[in-house]
Amino acid sequence: MAEDSRRRNTLIGVILLLVLVLLLLLLFRCQGKFPSAQPPPTKATPAAAPAATGQPAPVAKEPDEVLTPATLTVAEKAPAGSLVAVSWKGPDNRGDYVTIVRKDAPNDALGDYRETQKGGSLEVLAPMEPGACEVRYITGRSHTILGRAALEVTPVGASLEAAAEVMLGAPFSVAWKGPNNKGDYITIVAKGAPDGHYGSYVNTEQGTPVGLTAPTEAGEGELRYVSGQGRKVLARRPIKITAPEVTLSAPGEAIAGTTIDVAWKGPNNSGDYITIVPKEMPDGQYANYTVTSNGSPLKLLTPIMEGSAELRYMTGQGGKVLARRPITIVTAKVSLSAPAECAAGSDVSITWTGPNNPGDYITVVAKGTPDGQYAAYTVTSEGSPLKVKAPKEPGDGEIRYMSAQGGKVLSRVAIRIAP
Repeated sequence: MAEDSRRRNTLIGVILLLVLVLLLLLLFRCQGKFPSAQPPPTKATPAAAPAATGQPAPVAKEPDEVLTPATLTVAEKAPAGSLVAVSWKGPDNRGDYVTIVRKDAPNDALGDYRETQKGGSLEVLAPMEPGACEVRYITGRSHTILGRAALEVTPVGASLEAAAEVMLGAPFSVAWKGPNNKGDYITIVAKGAPDGHYGSYVNTEQGTPVGLTAPTEAGEGELRYVSGQGRKVLARRPIKITAPEVTLSAPGEAIAGTTIDVAWKGPNNSGDYITIVPKEMPDGQYANYTVTSNGSPLKLLTPIMEGSAELRYMTGQGGKVLARRPITIVTAKVSLSAPAECAAGSDVSITWTGPNNPGDYITVVAKGTPDGQYAAYTVTSEGSPLKVKAPKEPGDGEIRYMSAQGGKVLSRVAIRIAP
């Protein structure tokens, strides 16, 4: 019996020991301290960042400005506004330049100039004002004058030859003499216009004589030879702008959309035209027109409107009205006759009267279709009666007489589209 008791106690002790071990294992797992069967993966070691020095990247130092004397070779005299040839020798620092200024100009004065990097031989514009001048070699950074050469700028003259009178808006010829420097031009302006203003002009590089166009305002004018540099007037000559006789002859009344004959007298300058507009339309605007180069009489299409209108002779240059004549526009009498009902998609026979202007047409549309839109149609030049295909959708429809000019509805009549 004692032996059995001893074995039982030993067994109980072993069981208690096992229970204690299990409890300890569970405790380690809950606290995350349970040892893993495999070691954790090793994290990659990041590359070492470059050490910050706190200093900017080194910048190449610009060489010091060389201030050794420069020499300039130039003619003793040059006409005002002409290109002056200049040869130089000097340090040729970055930004160095050669310029021409008045002899007594301050050191920081700047006239026309060329940078020395363009080469050892340069061309620089002489001033337009004659007198003692100076060619200077100046550094780009410190603006130090390294060299000087005297230059006498001589005055230039010009002359103009043209007719004493010219018709308003007409072309005319001008012979000239002058320096013909770069950008020089001949222009015509109203007498008293400030120097520097210009009207029709031609560059002198086109030779002599040149062709100009007279202004569209009659009165005293002036021809001018103007320099391209500074717009200095080198010569001027008076010229009179005369108004031509302009007349218009046409019917006092016309049907809207028809073509009328207009006889006219006028200058017939390039681009001149005759237009017909509502009386209240501002001058300078236009509607239907024909250029006067088509001769007299010319054909003119009247607008689709009703009421007071005006024929106007207009200049091609500036759109100035030289003559006007009143004309009344009346609406055309238009009638439409057709069956009160037709089958959808069938041909509808329509009898009509109307102006039959070129391109006029008759269409059949669903009621409510906006004016100006159309469906199947036939031009009125096909005669009366004519046939037009009805819409394929049944319902209320409308037959319309349409003008080719602006798609305006001149007459309409209802028609029922049966299924």
